[in-house]
This record gives sequence, structure tokens and C-alpha cells, in this order.
Amino acid sequence: MTAARKFLVVYYSRTGNTARVARAVATRLKADVEQIGDKTDRHGLLGYLRAAFEARRAIAAEISPPMTDPAEYAVTIIGSPVWAWNIAPAVRAYLQSNRGRLRAMACFVTSGDTDAARVVPEMERVAQLPALALTGLNARELRDAAACEGKLDAFVSALQRAATT
Repeated sequence: MTAARKFLVVYYSRTGNTARVARAVATRLKADVEQIGDKTDRHGLLGYLRAAFEARRAIAAEISPPMTDPAEYAVTIIGSPVWAWNIAPAVRAYLQSNRGRLRAMACFVTSGDTDAARVVPEMERVAQLPALALTGLNARELRDAAACEGKLDAFVSALQRAATT
């Protein structure tokens, strides 16, 4: 695979759902993977409440420096949980700090029940880049292996088609 066709999957996950989806997408695309490191402790009830507050207020988190340069990849796939109907503060920080470094972007979100179409436009706005493809998996779909696999297959197919045009 040439450098112009390589994929990078970048994600933040508090509970493991977004991490599981990120690994599944990366496996399908033979992509490199990087987890966004949030320097804020988000564990427990206080961590959860702080996460929701910061997400709702569009506050970017302090994150660890990325190990991988997204400018070296043709497409960066960004994965975020949905908190208080918004992207996670760590994902916001990643998109802000890499604005102009992403050649192309695709997005996926995991949520209780929020539609990706409600959240991805904010990811596009922060990155100042349109998403080539997007998908969202809600709690029911994350528990249903067939539904999850079907949505991931459709997302990867749409991304591959968009990346070759």
C-alpha cells in the first residue's frame, strides 16, 4: 500500500466502545491506529460529570502529544464517543491541534442514541474539513454483533469508494 493510500485511525475512548470500533475499522482497512491520550482523569462519577460539562461547553481537553503525524496519511479516520450530544473534549483538542495537517478525514461516533449526523458536523467544523464518510453506532447496535458489523462494513466501503475518487 502506498503512502497516498494509507489510513490512520485516531480515537478517544473512555469506556472501551469507541476503542473496539476503532480496532475493527483499522483491521478492515489495514490501518495504523493511535489512541488520543487525555490528561484529565475521567474515571468515576466526577470524571463523568466533568466530561459531560466540558463536552457541552465545547471545551478542548489537554491531550498527550500524538505519536503519529496525520499529514503522513491519505485519510485520517477520527472516532469519538458522544457526550452530552457533543464530541469528546480530547477529540476536539486533537482536531484543533491537527487542523491543516489532515489530508482527508472520515468520522465515526459511538453513543447511547445520538445520530452521527448531529455530531459529525461539529467535527468537520473544528477540523475545517468535510468528512469523506461518517457513521455512528448507538448502544443497541454496539450490543448487536450483526448490526455493528453491517454498519462498519458499509462505513468502510463508503470510505474506500470516497478515498479512490
